[in-house]
Amino acid sequence: MAVTYEWVITSIKKAPSLNGLTDVVTKINFDYIGTDSEDNTSGTFHGAVTLGSPDAENFTSLSDLTEDQVIEWVKPLHETTHMEHVIGKQIEFQKTPMFVEVDNLPWDPVEEEPVAEETTEEQPLPPAEEPTEETTEETTE
Repeated sequence: MAVTYEWVITSIKKAPSLNGLTDVVTKINFDYIGTDSEDNTSGTFHGAVTLGSPDAENFTSLSDLTEDQVIEWVKPLHETTHMEHVIGKQIEFQKTPMFVEVDNLPWDPVEEEPVAEETTEEQPLPPAEEPTEETTEETTE
């Protein structure tokens, strides 16, 4: 199983003002997605990282951030070994399901389907002829 991994930032929380700085990122939610290149089966680890106090000298305002930059903040704070293990299990369970719901338990009573009554198809009657003058003569005696 050859799995490739991708980071995706799903949301960011901020403090409007913190330590004299504005719009300071305080929490990052992310997905770490693994996809098996053999059949495109994938699994996703949903995670979050809370950031410490901002460094005023290296501060980047929220409006100037890129996703790549935020991903680089997350990587050292969230080790990938555990996430890759979880994703591997998700992919494995998709390929070999272990918990498929059983619809009918063996001891449940079996509902018999009603037997359809035999019906004989009736042939439609030919349309009735409308009376004509010839056939509607009155006989007088």
